[in-house]
Amino acid sequence: MVSDFFQVQRWCLVAIGIARGDTRTDRLVFAVSLLTVLVMKLATMLFAVNHRTEIMLLCDCLGPTFTAYLGLLRQCVLSQRRTEIWRLVDELIALKRKAKPAEVRIIERYNRIDLLHAWAYLVSAMATAALFCGAALWKVFSSDAGTDRKLPLLMEFPFDIQHPVTFSVFFIWCSVGIVWVVLESVASDSSFGTLCSSVLAHFVIIQRRFEGLGTVEKDFASVGALIRYHQYVLCLAKRIVGAYRYIIFNQLLISSILLCMLGFQLVISAGTSIMVVYMVYSLAIIIQITYYCYYGSMLHHESEQVQRAIYNGAWYTADIRTQKLLLVCMMRAGKAVDADSGFTRASLPALRSILNSAGSYVTLLLSLLD
Repeated sequence: MVSDFFQVQRWCLVAIGIARGDTRTDRLVFAVSLLTVLVMKLATMLFAVNHRTEIMLLCDCLGPTFTAYLGLLRQCVLSQRRTEIWRLVDELIALKRKAKPAEVRIIERYNRIDLLHAWAYLVSAMATAALFCGAALWKVFSSDAGTDRKLPLLMEFPFDIQHPVTFSVFFIWCSVGIVWVVLESVASDSSFGTLCSSVLAHFVIIQRRFEGLGTVEKDFASVGALIRYHQYVLCLAKRIVGAYRYIIFNQLLISSILLCMLGFQLVISAGTSIMVVYMVYSLAIIIQITYYCYYGSMLHHESEQVQRAIYNGAWYTADIRTQKLLLVCMMRAGKAVDADSGFTRASLPALRSILNSAGSYVTLLLSLLD
């Protein structure tokens, strides 16, 4: 069943109109959510243009603008790759059915860990959205009657929205838009993590099978099937990376900019209540890029470990033909699977570089402010 390991992702995908089936309701939900986030992005861009000389307001505005851009990109890519993503889910379920009982336990262990990650990500992301909306709502009720009310995000429109009814409608609309961006993020990031986690479990199974070769003489009869299994899992891993390539590229690039601006805002707002919002927002961005970088590194590591597992097996007791087959497979396993996004690959060293670069850019912004 899909709910065994794709539960959170399935709910988020349905909420943004990218369910397994392409029904009229799904298309309507997709269009409304896409239009909502697009208008929200345009409104933040208009604010940024009108306040381009005020660096603090500009940083406050550009963060949600870039986040909305990533949300739109995720939703469009997921919609375009809908068939491929659900096909990958079905193929991983089919592979699990073919596994031995001991191997099923390995897959389920990876699935349980990933399910905890997905729930933690969803709760933390929703908490960030609630903090943005709650802080804006508190400001509305605590402000004087004559002052302008502020939406959860810095936006401007070509018309006045300060009338109580108009403002209430736009406040609710903006809050819904923020929730949709969160759901787009969780649907994309956690689905990538879940698919990668299932593939990682199969790489571990392959390693154990190769290490067990030769312990019983008849084991070598299954070398051909094991090599085909390895090739199939490699193909699955490449298809997952290919489906999310554009998202990974934009996530790494935009996250560097966002962390730079958020770091700058954290330094400037130190000691104020708004600092909590920036801290939570920064944590959410770090969690997003960590998802891709962690699973990218794990894909590289576990796919590469297959080579070591072949060498650790009793290959020397096999016939010459089987040894040649294992040698070819070993050479192929030496080329690890990378979450390549074009200019770089998602990995833990890449995460470290992004965090280091963000710190350098914060120092540069502070020097410009002085």
